[in-house]
Amino acid sequence: MKHIIIITAILSGFLMGQKSQLKNVKVLPFKTKREIVTFMKTIVAPELGVKCNFCHNMNDYSSDEKDNKIVAREMMDMVQQSNKTMNELNFHEISCWVCHQGNKHPEHPPKEK
Repeated sequence: MKHIIIITAILSGFLMGQKSQLKNVKVLPFKTKREIVTFMKTIVAPELGVKCNFCHNMNDYSSDEKDNKIVAREMMDMVQQSNKTMNELNFHEISCWVCHQGNKHPEHPPKEK
């Protein structure tokens, strides 16, 4: 019985630690740090041609001090909203690649208002 309580306490602490790793995640639907890192390294970074420090403070990934992170969050929200519409119209989903094509900034940025 004592072993079961200890194992349960260890597992609970581990699982709570997994959830507490996520701070200031506002747009992405992921539940674990591993999911976010995988998404960032396999989708976002290659599609924008950037490394983590382009948007993130490397000492505090949750910090919003870099303007690029704020813009990236808005762009991710835009892509998500666009994909809702695309799905309703039975079109393929889009990603950052549509505009960025591996560049920090799109070659043909939106026109200024």
